[in-house]
Amino acid sequence: MARKTIIPFGPQHPVLPEPIHLDLVMEDERVVEAIPSIGFIHRGLEGLVTKNEWPEMVYIIERVCGICSFGHGWGYCLTIEGNLNVEAPPRAVYLRTIWHELSRIHSHLLWLGLLADAFGFESLFMHSWRLRETILDIFEETTGGRVIFSVCKVGGVRKDIDNDKLAEIVLRLRDMEDKLYELTDVFLLLIHYSMQTALKRGWSE
Repeated sequence: MARKTIIPFGPQHPVLPEPIHLDLVMEDERVVEAIPSIGFIHRGLEGLVTKNEWPEMVYIIERVCGICSFGHGWGYCLTIEGNLNVEAPPRAVYLRTIWHELSRIHSHLLWLGLLADAFGFESLFMHSWRLRETILDIFEETTGGRVIFSVCKVGGVRKDIDNDKLAEIVLRLRDMEDKLYELTDVFLLLIHYSMQTALKRGWSE
């Protein structure tokens, strides 16, 4: 008869704690049941909404995630603007889009680096994060922050980017493009090699 063991697992995330904990019920080395504890971490955002003025909540919403903070802030502002029938000026929409797309690039580079780290490929991890630093530098120069920007507000943005700086950003991104392709080529080779190794060991897809 198999021996049952309960192994606590989590809160689990590659970098940050997440709001779930699992009790894994094992029979020998096989998981036969996973008992979740949802809401392991509660940040109280719903309660904070009732205690803060709505223009101030954007500062709190940005802190939901340190990787995609701008997206959370922009999403909050869009929701309030929709409820109040407020339309942001075209320039604000333009700048919001730039900051959000830069956030997307930095997020992808961050997770590519963590993937490389999971493979044990430390130099590839460092190359990924070195490219990410270019994006974080642009954030710092245009917003004053590298993780939390606090430039999005209901009805628009708090800062502008002059046209000279925008032209400079375009040049820096073009220079970064070739380096990014070199990086992704290494990742594709790494994945190809890993799959070939797995197939040689008799694993199926």
